[in-house]
Amino acid sequence: MLHVFYGDDSFSVRQRLDELRSSLDGDGMLTSNTTVLDGAKTSLAEVTASCDTVPFLSAHRLVIVEGLLSRLGGAGRGRRGGRPPAEAAAWLPLVEYVSRMPPSTDLVLIDGKVQGENALRDALKGKGEVREFRRLSTPAVEGWVRHRAESLGLTLSAGAVKLLVEYVGNDLWTMAGEMEKLSVYAGGRPVGEDDVRDLVSDVSELEVWSLLDAIVEGRSAAALKLLGRLFAKGKNASYILSMIQWQYRRLALTREMLETGATSRQIGERLGAKPFAAEKLLEQAPRYPPARLRAAFRRLLEADLHIKRGIYDDELALELLVNDLAAAPRPVPRA
Repeated sequence: MLHVFYGDDSFSVRQRLDELRSSLDGDGMLTSNTTVLDGAKTSLAEVTASCDTVPFLSAHRLVIVEGLLSRLGGAGRGRRGGRPPAEAAAWLPLVEYVSRMPPSTDLVLIDGKVQGENALRDALKGKGEVREFRRLSTPAVEGWVRHRAESLGLTLSAGAVKLLVEYVGNDLWTMAGEMEKLSVYAGGRPVGEDDVRDLVSDVSELEVWSLLDAIVEGRSAAALKLLGRLFAKGKNASYILSMIQWQYRRLALTREMLETGATSRQIGERLGAKPFAAEKLLEQAPRYPPARLRAAFRRLLEADLHIKRGIYDDELALELLVNDLAAAPRPVPRA
């Protein structure tokens, strides 16, 4: 059977893959009958040969191809909407192959976010399980937290759920880890807001990341609120400023690499970023044309000088900076 799992919610993609593994591993021999192929390098012949291999002492064979859809590009058809590009067209015989694939084989294509049309993905719809996993909205994350809490035997107050979502956002990898810690810590008793504040090892670090996202995404009210919390918890202004500078350097590098045609995987490797962080940068970078980035770097330099020269106290300098950076973009004056 064919399965295609893709989307910017990489946690749910992997979770669905794990569910499939479990359903196929009734005889405990699936690990010995699993092949994982790099979609950026593999060939159609290698994929079909792996699928045609008879499973050893097992009823099932699992073939996983990672990143093939990304390799073939987000736009599946040429500029005039005609035939797909040559490399994508070379993979279209896979569509016909899956109808005669051995019934003992499950072929899984997994990928991140796929922009626009994609000839292979679109052609495979109706040939098996094709599912997109999108990053959850805040209300949906709250529902996800409640559902996962039930599976962990964890009782969370309504306030604890909201606080977790506020601190962690929709990064389900981090959320799952924090909930595991809460479950072990609680030992069966109900968990409230104070437990969340006490247990999440460095809530302020999570808030730093939330602050960076709020600034870059233009959510000034949320950014100033988060900045106030960080100051209340004793975070050093110089540290916060250095993190903002670091994030804008990453944005600039992401935009530069996008313009040279780099893939999301290449950008993530260059930045040393986890998949979730890399996807965030890929979403945010297009909002920052070169002129806006230059203006941001000038404003960062001004804030640094204002702090070092004592023109403003540290907290006021950062409040002004965050407000300016998170404000709606304005025309940049010509030099």
